[in-house]
Amino acid sequence: MRHNRNATITIRPRGMAAALGLNLLLLAFAVQVSAVHLFAHEGFDHVTGTIAKVTGNVVTVKTAKGNVDVKLDGKTEITRNDQKAQLADLKPGTRVVVDVPEGSKDMVAHSIKLGVAGPTPPAPH
Repeated sequence: MRHNRNATITIRPRGMAAALGLNLLLLAFAVQVSAVHLFAHEGFDHVTGTIAKVTGNVVTVKTAKGNVDVKLDGKTEITRNDQKAQLADLKPGTRVVVDVPEGSKDMVAHSIKLGVAGPTPPAPH
């Protein structure tokens, strides 16, 4: 059996560019997923939804899985657009992300980040 030592391998530029582009895309996606995973937890569970009601020091957040009650204390930070907000800014319909220490049984909010208010429900007839 003879081997041709002078054989050449032809690499097509388009195929190589496509493979390189796919590899870069996969790498970028992997880095993004890792960053989200790294920063998403930070020792806190996130309660995301809209404020259903505020009663005393308890905020009820309507989430995709149902209502969640979180308590406020003197250390709870309330912000909107990275600016300090007030307790009075906690209004039904406002979108929120509440950070609660991971595994917290008493559900005391470490921070509440306010978004925009949702649509105003129609007045009852």
